Order: sequence, then C-alpha cells, then structure tokens
Amino acid sequence: MTKKIILAMAMFPLVALADSVTDIGDTTLKVLEQQRTGVGAVENRPMLKDVATRTYDRYLESFTHPIPDQFEREDSFVTGQ
Repeated sequence: MTKKIILAMAMFPLVALADSVTDIGDTTLKVLEQQRTGVGAVENRPMLKDVATRTYDRYLESFTHPIPDQFEREDSFVTGQ
C-alpha cells in the first residue's frame, strides 16, 4: 500500500505535465525523419588502426577480472566541499 502511494506521488508531476504536451506524435515523426535522412548528422570518421587495436585489447582485458557479487561503496565523491 505504501509503495503505491509513493509511486502515485512520484508520478503526479508527470500527469500534470502530460495535459500540456500535445505534439508528441508530430515531434517524434520529425525526429525519425531527421534520423532517416541524416539531417544534422556529423561526418563519419573511421578510427585509426592503433587506437582501434588498443580499444579492443582493453575490451578483451575487461573479461579477465571477475564480476564481484557486491560493489563496495566509495565516498570519495562527496558533494558540497
């Protein structure tokens, strides 16, 4: 019961905003058309061979470390200091 109340309270701002947004369909169609036609796309730049090799080696090395059951929390990123 408490979870439902918290969820409802969290969703309330979204419900209030939903009434004021009416062009979601038009906006989505425009964005999809831009993706399809490449409007605003940047030039495709291939990665240099040595960079690609180092990146792939680093990726492969990531599999040599076991995934821990739990991650330890580090408080090294404290805000407000």
